[in-house]
Amino acid sequence: MLDIEADAPLSPSDAAHAHRLLALAHSLGVDPVGLDEAVHDAASEYASAAYNSGEDDDEGDRLHDEAGNQAAAINNGGLDQQMAYLVVQAGPEKTERIIREAAAWRS
Repeated sequence: MLDIEADAPLSPSDAAHAHRLLALAHSLGVDPVGLDEAVHDAASEYASAAYNSGEDDDEGDRLHDEAGNQAAAINNGGLDQQMAYLVVQAGPEKTERIIREAAAWRS
C-alpha cells in the first residue's frame, strides 16, 4: 500500500516553515480549495517516483489512484494538513509560491 506521507515526516525546520506559511496563507485569505491541485500534483509525483521502476501499468494506475485518494484526505483536512504536506514534498520556497499564486488567483 502506498502511503504518500510515510516518507515525509515534518522535521523541526519543516514544522517552522509550515507554521510560517500557514500564517501567510491565512493573512492572504487563501481558501484551502486553492491548494487542492498542488497537493494532488505532489501526491502524483510521489506515486510516479514510487512506481518509477515498475513495468506493470495496472500497478502504476493503482498507485496513482491511491495517491489521489490520500491527497483528497489531506485536502479535506484543511490548510494545516495541506501546508505540512506541501512543505515536505515541494519545499518551503515552492510552497510559498503556490500560496501566493492561490491568493492572486482568488483576487
